[in-house]
Amino acid sequence: MHQPEAIREQLQDRFEKQYPAWARNQGTWPLRIPLKPPTTQERADDPIACHSWATAWAGYSGPGRLEYAKLRFSTGSHAMPRHLVLDRPGHVADVDPRCREVWDRCGQRLITLQTSFPHADFTGIIRKITDLSDGDYQRLHATVTWLYANPASGLLMRQLPIEGIDTKWLERHQHIVLVLLGKPDLPHEPGIEEGTAGPSQRRRLHQRLGLRVPPELVHIAVLCPDLRAQVGGMRHFAASTADLSQWKHHPTNVIILENKETGYALTDDLPGTVALHGNGFNTAVYADISWIHTATTILYWGDIDLPGLQFINDLRARAISAHTILMDPATLDAYQHLTVEGAGPQRASLHHLDDTEQHLYQQLLDYAETHPTGLLLEQERIPWQPALSTLTAALCQPAVPRQVTDDGTAGHYG
Repeated sequence: MHQPEAIREQLQDRFEKQYPAWARNQGTWPLRIPLKPPTTQERADDPIACHSWATAWAGYSGPGRLEYAKLRFSTGSHAMPRHLVLDRPGHVADVDPRCREVWDRCGQRLITLQTSFPHADFTGIIRKITDLSDGDYQRLHATVTWLYANPASGLLMRQLPIEGIDTKWLERHQHIVLVLLGKPDLPHEPGIEEGTAGPSQRRRLHQRLGLRVPPELVHIAVLCPDLRAQVGGMRHFAASTADLSQWKHHPTNVIILENKETGYALTDDLPGTVALHGNGFNTAVYADISWIHTATTILYWGDIDLPGLQFINDLRARAISAHTILMDPATLDAYQHLTVEGAGPQRASLHHLDDTEQHLYQQLLDYAETHPTGLLLEQERIPWQPALSTLTAALCQPAVPRQVTDDGTAGHYG
């Protein structure tokens, strides 16, 4: 026998889960909630409890209407409530003041946005719209209205003439904005925290919104004196991929470093060599540099962790034939005492790793499965002199072409 308070809690929970669908005219109405009236045995065993239950429902003052059925007791037949019937979603919302407030806010905002943006598909965003603060909702409406009227403004994101809007707000609410504009949403980048935008995501967001795309700058350490002569003798600077591609004389050796600090630690001159450093997971930016695809040797050195191996996998997926250094089980074993907690896996498998890297990847996966976090050996933690010796020795070795199997996955290094 369901008591009125239990039914109220059930309806509150059902409202919370289903109101976005109800707002889109989904669901079957009227909604009939079984009250589980007493069985024949319960009526015989404890008629007083059964009458108390019926009395509690007789005093019910919540939404909906009670549907009764005649049940036989030892004292005769009595009408007992069998169902609570609610004719529409608003009746369910009336079960609790908070539910009513949510339903009213949802309806008001949805009607306004459907009127303003009739071509938008509201699937999957009704709850997000309803949960916005009043200020964020007003900013959302103003932002989409302006972008809808100016689909190709060519402005920078910070130049948008919309009160209360900044880059972080727009990146944080990009999903709702793009849906209301009727544009496909951006796929989320692995390794990037939800609610933030990585470099390539940010670039695509600018393009989708018709905004001017700022150039993505690559941090570079020019280790070759002849190459430095092309850039006024500068050893460290950041430039766009378009500017870097204009170099008259191209590097023959390219070192890609995951972290920025390691690039500044390279103080020796190395003929024909540059180091690209500190661009994190933005592999796309490196693929846009013309001479990276013609370099004789490309080395990648990153942290030993699951994201670091994901990085080299993605570099190769973009036709950058990089060889790893200091990213193998032997290095991890040698410096196990310097490891710290790291990130867990973002993908089940990486198809562009060689056998040694796959072995390391599996070792890290096994660790993550048996520990609360992943394992991380930061590249800066490896003693510098042995690391530098390994790096310079790798530059002196002839490059071995990387094999690719017929199915498009990576093969082994020779």
